[in-house]
Amino acid sequence: MTEERQPIEQVLPGQTLHPLDEGEVPLFTFALIKCLDRDGDVTWSFRTSESANLEELLGAMTVQVDLLRRRLTAEWGDE
Repeated sequence: MTEERQPIEQVLPGQTLHPLDEGEVPLFTFALIKCLDRDGDVTWSFRTSESANLEELLGAMTVQVDLLRRRLTAEWGDE
């Protein structure tokens, strides 16, 4: 893996994202990527746009995990 950062469209060709709201300016990106490795096995990887403030990243990920847990719990209750 090269440490040199490259534009997202070069690193993740063919991938698309929902755009930010008008007026929002991106400051940091954390991408969780599901991929196939050289052997055709599914693997997970992550990439960042710059060195992360680990406390901010942990806080943001904790919130996302809690939101996902609530969504999944709500879906289980609908069955």
